[in-house]
Amino acid sequence: VPMQVWRLVLPLAHVSNDKKRITLINPQAVNLDAYKEKLEQAIKSYERRLNLIIWRALSQEERDKFEQEESVSYMEHKEALLQALENLGWPVSYDDVTLLEDEILAGLTYIQQASDLQEAAKKEIQRTSVSKKRVLTKKV
Repeated sequence: VPMQVWRLVLPLAHVSNDKKRITLINPQAVNLDAYKEKLEQAIKSYERRLNLIIWRALSQEERDKFEQEESVSYMEHKEALLQALENLGWPVSYDDVTLLEDEILAGLTYIQQASDLQEAAKKEIQRTSVSKKRVLTKKV
């Protein structure tokens, strides 16, 4: 019961003064699976948007080099696509491309951090459980 009260009373996170960092104070009160799912959806949306923006900016000649009817994955063909955009005089702003790419990479980082946090929480629960068993065994 005390742990349940602790989880309800303790705030979930602390935002730093510069607002560039959030520290989870009570990670067990956060649904990390739902968080990761939302991140994955956002990443897919950004990837689709980035792929489509670049594909539409390419000339037919540049598209033909990829031998596909639909847009190709930016992440899989990054160098070739950037070269094609450069050859065309950057019909799409390089800053726009890198902004979307950075958002995708940030999302992937957040997913990894959430997974790491889940793993650490599992290990902590196991460690605590083993410690409690040892204490109970010693008392008996």
